[in-house]
Amino acid sequence: MPDGQAVAATIDNEIISVIVHSLNRSDDGFVLDDRKEVLEVGNTVQRLIDQLARIYAAKTGKSHGRFEENTDNYPVSKFLTSYCVDKEIDFVQSTYQMADNLMKSAKTTASPGGHVFFAHFKRALDQSEYLIVAILNDELGAALSKTKDVVDALHLDIKGFRLAGRVNITAWQAGSDNYLSFIKGRGQDKVSEFFKLFLGCNNSVAAIIETQKLRTALENFAVEQGLDEVQREELFQNAYSVCKRYADNDTEFELEPFANEVWPEEPATLTDFFESSGLDISDGFVPDKRSLKGFVKFSGGTKNWRIVFDRAALSGEINFNPETEELTIKKLPDDLLARLRNEVSQDGEED
Repeated sequence: MPDGQAVAATIDNEIISVIVHSLNRSDDGFVLDDRKEVLEVGNTVQRLIDQLARIYAAKTGKSHGRFEENTDNYPVSKFLTSYCVDKEIDFVQSTYQMADNLMKSAKTTASPGGHVFFAHFKRALDQSEYLIVAILNDELGAALSKTKDVVDALHLDIKGFRLAGRVNITAWQAGSDNYLSFIKGRGQDKVSEFFKLFLGCNNSVAAIIETQKLRTALENFAVEQGLDEVQREELFQNAYSVCKRYADNDTEFELEPFANEVWPEEPATLTDFFESSGLDISDGFVPDKRSLKGFVKFSGGTKNWRIVFDRAALSGEINFNPETEELTIKKLPDDLLARLRNEVSQDGEED
């Protein structure tokens, strides 16, 4: 099939529009080399965008948020509104405006620039629309010529991109809170900051909410892994210890180092699960100490009884007196109270 023809095979994404502009480094900053029309979607372009979308979704170290409300200083949402909502400008115009804004954000950085891909696509899995923006650079490789000589060959470094962001257009238009993300990456704060500013991503997430989402993800992971009660408690104890250290030292949560400590045997299993969980847990938040109390369960018993409760219960439902070595349980559930009262009543009748 010629490259310019539509792809008939099953595809990951229905590409609505895709274009590339280039940011070329100059003595004065950058020069924008813009393309005047969208790329024709053939096999190569389809494969590129599908691969780009898959790699972005799988990358760890993403930060999630929403657009800044100040559209004068952070105009990307304004450009997208003109394109997606009001239909005042077309895709080419909107990407030129965004590329120009990106160039201004990168001007004072040490970024080498690169090829800026803008892709508006609909994911086949759930029909959600996305815009992905990624800076790709050329990489020198080797190829065989027709005469079997080894020659230099430039190609796009798709797997190695470090600067990218994605807007879930469907979630954005539906009024969701988390629809925007960008690659933060471990130790890349300075590198990714200008890209965050370009997107206008407000990722000042609530620590309580993110910590609660972290617990939910760990609960689901324990179920998915088929962990027994002892293994589950060990997982949560590890998670609590790591997050408590983060909170004590005012250290921001980052998924990769967290997974390396909490699930050291197969950290990639945990990071992959988190990334595919749909919870969009952000890097960059300091865990909330109060919310961490729910990470750990206390358990114990004798041959006649057994008790299990969350650490959070020590905040009021259960009191422990270390001097008398006694637990006091308050706010018993109604059904248990009724059974206990009935038992006491029956004992009294027998006496």
